[in-house]
Amino acid sequence: MKAIVSLAAALVLAVGAAAPGAARQPVSDTYPVEALAGVMGELHFIAFKCEGRDAQAWRETMLELLEHEAPARGTFRDRLIETFNDGFRAQQRRDTRCGAEAEIEVRRLAARGRSLSEQLRRIYLE
Repeated sequence: MKAIVSLAAALVLAVGAAAPGAARQPVSDTYPVEALAGVMGELHFIAFKCEGRDAQAWRETMLELLEHEAPARGTFRDRLIETFNDGFRAQQRRDTRCGAEAEIEVRRLAARGRSLSEQLRRIYLE
């Protein structure tokens, strides 16, 4: 599971590093950075539940995303934080079991994260 989490984290960071601050203004009603924050919240819950309280990689990745996308306090930063928390709570309600079930869910979320990262890359780098 850690390899998949690392892959998704690398994609998130690559998008942030490639376009620091560029994504501050929403380009449509469905904004990929917000959806990515939700995916990270879901991944954080799975890691927290299955690896223990010390599993903070997704929370730390979210803090890095905030540094790049919404460094100043404001509405957009608040939306990103709320979306991360919504993702955490959604996965908590889903109550995915650790083991094979969590592996499958992490793979699904990693694929979603890659798709969102690719959308952001196309928006800001093409």
